[in-house]
Amino acid sequence: MAVFDVLIAPYAPNEMPGFSTGEARNAPSLKYLFGTDRIGHDVFSRVIYGAENALFVGFGAAFIAMSIATLVGLVSGYYGGIVDNILMRITEIFLVIPFLLILLVFLKVITAIAPSGIGGLTIVTIMIGLFSWAANARIIRGEVLRIREQEYIEASRTLGASNTRIIFRHILPNVLHVIIVLTTLMIATAILVEAGVSFLGFGDPNAITWGQLLERASGSIKEAWWEGVFPGLFITVLVLGFSLLGNGLRDALDPRLRE
Repeated sequence: MAVFDVLIAPYAPNEMPGFSTGEARNAPSLKYLFGTDRIGHDVFSRVIYGAENALFVGFGAAFIAMSIATLVGLVSGYYGGIVDNILMRITEIFLVIPFLLILLVFLKVITAIAPSGIGGLTIVTIMIGLFSWAANARIIRGEVLRIREQEYIEASRTLGASNTRIIFRHILPNVLHVIIVLTTLMIATAILVEAGVSFLGFGDPNAITWGQLLERASGSIKEAWWEGVFPGLFITVLVLGFSLLGNGLRDALDPRLRE
């Protein structure tokens, strides 16, 4: 849907087909599948275009968060000692930081500096990624601690393999199944966080997101229920889909569950 949005959506994202014809807040019909909002936007078209931004935030934030989590987890788990202590103390700091509050304050400051909201969605994505890696880093570290005690790791050290080679050629492939599962769950989390931020009015005003559609529909839920129901339904389906994908990949990739 996100890839073929131009072909699927009957109207442009900011087009208001119901404004000139007096069809604002029309209920769902054959002409407007998801109805129209208070100023005549076609809700179906805007939901379609919102899919691209939802996936942009989900994949972008997951890439940033999992890159940091993987690096920290690998280095901390493999080297142990003082390196492990330092990295885990930093990780614990990020775990106790009130992430959502900091994100909202940061976006408020950015909005005050640049009222046009340029780059807002990218900033939200980066912030979600930078503050969402800690819990996953601890999980990856735990898996690395288990794997580094295996005989083939000790054999690699005996043969003179460097630490970098051992980490990236022997340990990383064996924790890849954990990273893949955590990534899918991180995508779902990032989409939910962005929707919440936009619903609270701190998102990018220039980007069409499902959270933004929910925020604009919140004041007219009795008069035009379809404005909020359909974006909320798509958020639910997408997050549920990635969560189920993560569970399925865990069952398929974790050797301990293949039995």
